[in-house]
Amino acid sequence: MIAALIFAAAFVCPDDQKLRLDLKEWKAAMLAAKRGSDEQHNALAALRFQSVPGDNTPEADCADKPVLEGVELFEANLTGQKDKLVQARFRVCKGDKANETQALRIAVPVPLADGQLCKLEGEDLSLDQRASDRPCENPGKLPRTLTLIELTQQGRKVVRTTDQSGSCDDPAGNASAVKTAFFEAQGPGLKKIFETPLYDSTTQAQGRQLIARWKLSLGKTVPKEITVQRCVEGASECEAPEVHVYARAGGKYVRK
Repeated sequence: MIAALIFAAAFVCPDDQKLRLDLKEWKAAMLAAKRGSDEQHNALAALRFQSVPGDNTPEADCADKPVLEGVELFEANLTGQKDKLVQARFRVCKGDKANETQALRIAVPVPLADGQLCKLEGEDLSLDQRASDRPCENPGKLPRTLTLIELTQQGRKVVRTTDQSGSCDDPAGNASAVKTAFFEAQGPGLKKIFETPLYDSTTQAQGRQLIARWKLSLGKTVPKEITVQRCVEGASECEAPEVHVYARAGGKYVRK
């Protein structure tokens, strides 16, 4: 209880990060808005999201009417202030192989005592990615998935992102990749504190496939150590595995 009070006193939100917004009403407005309408643009702007389509989306005519596929409000507890993790999922130019793009708009709003919200700044978890930019083996439905885990403080969570990408139509060969990163609330901002690849596969035109995997495991006590084992698959299942251990120091994770 004392620790919570100390944190509440220490959490200061800059005025330019404050929002007057009811998240349940905002979600309802997002779901009710028509594709590409002013209401949809206004709802995105209300949470200070970049518009959809964003900078990395196609200039085709179909991009003007993005399809909202879902809105989630997760209990996050990154700050200890009953904050939320908000995600809006869009698809642009659905069915158009050359232009189809998935757009994720993600934010962490923290409720303030005066009824306003404080949107954490710093790292932006939002993402625009072509639907074709996906692994050739076992691709997931989204280019980025989110997980909330306890890592650095007892009772507090960090956001873990898992990103996928790839190229499967190149005559010179195929490529697939998966990586993960951890983001922690530090003051009124969100900071990346660790990242590592998880999977990397290259298939050459001759059919030879080179695969590297990274196995990640967490310690049992906070702040938890992170152990990463890298394994390159060649003639045998795993050739010369490398193991590195990372510990929290100076607000991020560094190799021991």
